Amino acid sequence: MPYQGDTTPATTIPAPSTPATTAAPTVTVIPAVDLFHGTVTITSNSGTAQFRHAEPRLIAQALVQAVRPTRWCEASKTLTVTVAAVGKREGVQRQFVFSSGGPA
Repeated sequence: MPYQGDTTPATTIPAPSTPATTAAPTVTVIPAVDLFHGTVTITSNSGTAQFRHAEPRLIAQALVQAVRPTRWCEASKTLTVTVAAVGKREGVQRQFVFSSGGPA
């Protein structure tokens, strides 16, 4: 069977000129996805919040394939799930952004 991995050449990423502390802080969470209602419940140090998402099944599928802890950025309302990927040792990050309209 032929190899079906990523054949793109590796690129070098230049070091950032600003410190990484300028990025919004993220925390490790275990989200709960309700496929029937289309909601995602996230519990973090700042409390519990519930958000609606148009495609909750995509989030559930990503969580099944997760290879690293799931990260939550409250400032941007972004859930980052690192999933397994062929040819990518670190996995691939999938980001799910929730509407700024507030919790569900």
